[in-house]
Amino acid sequence: MREAGKNDLILPKKPNRKTAELGARYSPEFICTPFKLTLGTYIEMLEEGADELGSGSCHSWCRFGYYWPVQKLILEDLGYDFKFICLDYLRPSILLKTLQKEIGNNCSLQQAIRAFRIGWIKNRFTDLVDNLLYSYRVIETEKGLSEKIAEKAYRIIVETKELRNMKKLRKQLPEFFEKNIDVQKKDDLIKIGICGELYVVYEPSLNLDIHKKLNELGIVVENTVSLRSYLDIGLKLNPFVKSPYKTAIKAAKPYIENKCGGETLENVGDIVLGKKHGNDGMVHLYPFTCMPEIITRSLIPQISREHDIPVLSLVLDEHTGEAGFHTRLEAYADMLIRRKMK
Repeated sequence: MREAGKNDLILPKKPNRKTAELGARYSPEFICTPFKLTLGTYIEMLEEGADELGSGSCHSWCRFGYYWPVQKLILEDLGYDFKFICLDYLRPSILLKTLQKEIGNNCSLQQAIRAFRIGWIKNRFTDLVDNLLYSYRVIETEKGLSEKIAEKAYRIIVETKELRNMKKLRKQLPEFFEKNIDVQKKDDLIKIGICGELYVVYEPSLNLDIHKKLNELGIVVENTVSLRSYLDIGLKLNPFVKSPYKTAIKAAKPYIENKCGGETLENVGDIVLGKKHGNDGMVHLYPFTCMPEIITRSLIPQISREHDIPVLSLVLDEHTGEAGFHTRLEAYADMLIRRKMK
C-alpha cells in the first residue's frame, strides 16, 4: 500500500482477549473464529480513528467469501462511518485495479504492478525468517536471542527499499541468524510440518503461540501453508520452479478431487507428502466450525494410516484453554520422540 502511494496507514493492533470478546459479541454465533477476531480488530481500529478498512478477500468456496460484506453490514449497524476496500487476491487484475484506483489515488499501472511485486517478494522473506526462527529457537544457547534477531530481520525486510536491495536479503537474512546466534549441536531433532487454515496457522493469539511451544519442547517446525500460494504471481509464472502448492494439490487427488474452500486441498497433499519432505509428524490447525478443514480432519485418519505419519489435529477458538492445549502437545511430542528412538 505504501509503494502504491498510501501513507496514512494505521497498523492493526495484535489481537488479544478483548479483540476476541468484541468480535464474538457482534458476530453470528456459529461463524468461523477468524471472522470474530477480524471483526474485533476492525472495531478497535475504527475507534482509533480509521475511516477506511482493507480486507484481503475473494469469491471463495466457503464462508470466507462472505466475510467482508457481512462485517460491513454489522459495522454499519453499529453506527460506524467508513469505506471498505476489498483486495481480491484470487484475481490479480482486479487487485491491481484496486491498488491503482482506490489505494493509490489513480497511480500509474506500472506503480501498482511494482507495489504488488514488492509485496510478494517481501512475503517470501517473511516466510524465510519465520522458518529460520522456528529452527534456531530449538538449538540456541542463549534463550530468547532468536526471537530478538527475528524481530530485527522483520524490520529490515519492512524498511528495505528498491528491488535490487531486496534481492540481497535472500543471502543476508540466513547469515544474520548464523553470525549472531550461538547454537548447540543436537542429533536426531524431531521435525514437524504445521498445516491448516491460514489465519489460525499464522495468528499466535489464536493458535496460542504453538510454534514457540513446540520449539520449547525441542521440535523444529515449518509452516506448509502461506499467503504466497495466493500472492506470489512470480512463483506461479516461473516455469523453472515447481510450486509446492501445485505439488500438494496433485498429491491430494486420490483423497479429494475438487476445491472446497480454504486450504483443504493443499493441507491434504502436504500431509500425504509429509514423510517425503522429512517430517516426523504433522500438526493440523483449524478454527471451530471451519467447514473446509472439517473435511480435512475427516480424511486425516486414513491418510495417517496409509502414509505412516502421525497427525495431531487441533480445533481452536476464543475459548480454547491453554493448559489442556499444552498437555496435548507434550503428549504428541513424547510419542514422536519414542517413535524415532524405536
